[in-house]
Amino acid sequence: MWQINDVVKFDEKLYRILRVSTGEIVWICLDSDKAQPEYVSELSLSEFIDETRLFRHEDPFAATNLEEPSVGSVAFKKREQGLQIIAPIIADEFCFSPKIRAQRVEQVRQSGIASIATIYKLLRRYWQRGQKPNALLPDYNKSGAPGKSRSASGSKKIGRARQYGDGEGMKVTPDIERLFRISIEKHILSKDAEKTTVAYRRFSDLFEQYFPDISIENRPTIRQFRYFYDREYKQPQRLIARTNPGIYKKDIRPLSGTATAHALGPGSRYEIDATIADIYLVDDIDRSKILGRPTVYVVIDVFSRMIAGFYIGFDDPSYVIAMQAVVNACIDKTEICAQLGIDISRDEWPCIGLPDVILADRGEMMSHQVDSLISGFNIRVEVAPPRRGDAKGIVESSFRALQAEFKPYAPGVVAGNRIKKHGERDYRLDAVLPITDFTQIILRTILFRNNYHVLDKYDRAEDLPADVPSIPRELWNWGIQHRVGSLRQVDALQLPIALLPRQKVTVSQYGVTMFGLIYSGAEILREGWLHRSPDINRPASLEAAYDPNCADKIYLFPQTGSRVYWECLITERSRQFRGLTFWQVWEIQALEKQHKANAKFKEDVKRRELDAFIKEKITSAKIQAPAHPESNRQRIQKIKANKKEARDAERQRRVRPATTQPTKPLASVIPLKAADDDYSLPSFVPSLFEDGEDSKQ
Repeated sequence: MWQINDVVKFDEKLYRILRVSTGEIVWICLDSDKAQPEYVSELSLSEFIDETRLFRHEDPFAATNLEEPSVGSVAFKKREQGLQIIAPIIADEFCFSPKIRAQRVEQVRQSGIASIATIYKLLRRYWQRGQKPNALLPDYNKSGAPGKSRSASGSKKIGRARQYGDGEGMKVTPDIERLFRISIEKHILSKDAEKTTVAYRRFSDLFEQYFPDISIENRPTIRQFRYFYDREYKQPQRLIARTNPGIYKKDIRPLSGTATAHALGPGSRYEIDATIADIYLVDDIDRSKILGRPTVYVVIDVFSRMIAGFYIGFDDPSYVIAMQAVVNACIDKTEICAQLGIDISRDEWPCIGLPDVILADRGEMMSHQVDSLISGFNIRVEVAPPRRGDAKGIVESSFRALQAEFKPYAPGVVAGNRIKKHGERDYRLDAVLPITDFTQIILRTILFRNNYHVLDKYDRAEDLPADVPSIPRELWNWGIQHRVGSLRQVDALQLPIALLPRQKVTVSQYGVTMFGLIYSGAEILREGWLHRSPDINRPASLEAAYDPNCADKIYLFPQTGSRVYWECLITERSRQFRGLTFWQVWEIQALEKQHKANAKFKEDVKRRELDAFIKEKITSAKIQAPAHPESNRQRIQKIKANKKEARDAERQRRVRPATTQPTKPLASVIPLKAADDDYSLPSFVPSLFEDGEDSKQ
């Protein structure tokens, strides 16, 4: 029941069991500085338990088992010295007998290595702390009161006396500590941290305002200032205070987990992000034309690190471009690769379907269109905090890996400072790689990393077999078979339209108007919305989806809350914009508005000149109007005769005099075609008067 070194609590005091024999136990009190081993019967301990006077207790000196002083240290020497002194006394179990113990203590004292008080002190420490060599270690961990401020009576400075310089110094009082703290938190623990010497000078300025009568030599020294700073402000506190919160959370804070641990399987979580590639590209046709740096979007699966989709182009990062990358990640990539001259099988890029979660930046997902992605396809969209690239660490690191493949070889790579030194060549002029070749390079790199690259730092789950290598495609295939969170199939035609940006449109007798362009379709004609009749009931406002890359077609949603759409094509009224993108349309419209606004200024000037001319003529006519002797009736009766007289005079002015005999031509005119050919314009254009429905047939 009882074992040696068990600790019990008896009558609110702690005891350690030193020896267990048949029916008898030796223990010692741990709470007394003069305790000695005592004999007690085992039956008595059982009675104490029944009387609820005795309980088992944890060992208060268990930590000494973990201490290991270095060889030759002061603590090591004191332990070995104390063990040498008491070794003859604790040689056997008879040491617990008071008479035999007293004889052995006397023999040790006579040897002259220690006094009786020292011997009993070491014996008591040895027995109370567990009967082990480490029990004799000195309590250096309790000395010095580390981290606690000293206090002393009087105003005299604590510490050694000053050896050089005048004055005796000054004791650091709570008032001075308050000034220390103000100066430190203002000048050191801030984003614009200054050196300790500068902060101490600011403290001196503040100290002089509070204690102007104290001489300079008796003021607190920079050593006292630094001691207070080191004692009161630990390193983590300084780091947090002196670092921008965003940078601290992104680059410095301790990491408590991994992204893979929260991914249940392939398709459980996708991360999407964009970067501006560190290379300047040229045009495919005219390679002397430098186009700039392309935008690269990457969609990556967290569980397997498989790059599921991508986008490469010159459009700025936005919701529209991000959705193109999402669509690319959810559909079959064999056709896309074939368009770029790369033949692959579906097994080489098996990422087809919708994920459970998409993690993106706020700028890309701050759109009402994301609601259709959430409600229509049951995808949870997570938004990373601002300026927290570490929230999407996997996709962020993929950009560095993709660009590392071509950077050592490609010219035109961004390098050095933006401001060139004198005589340094501008790396933008070295650009030679066209956009198509760059796209093929990135695509080949993605295929290599998906199918062959071994992930050295991949944190493997406990159930992942050892024979499955840490290659994205191998991890993907294993996860599809053994994990949840599999991808969900989606219609390749519905998904792109559902993710296109939308815009409110109006319907009139001319068609559907969006961004000032007119569209029409067979369904609109069938509904009769284009008939010019007041009896036609047209919807006041509808919604349509549009592809920014093509202004020729929009997708009209005739019913609110439904995904049924009608395809509408641009009409002749907007033929000016046929074959353009919406970005080109907006540029042309903006240019037209610019010129129209400038023309309005000139129109305003000329209209004022016209108004002034008209007013001048009318005023002059009023002044020159003669008096009329005839009555008003007589004047009105003569209007018809006056008009005939004016018409005859006008006709006479148009009469031309007779001309002389025309001269003969120098040569005869030979017709190129038969005389019956008629080159005159038709009297009317038949297509202008055909019915709209007939012209469609």
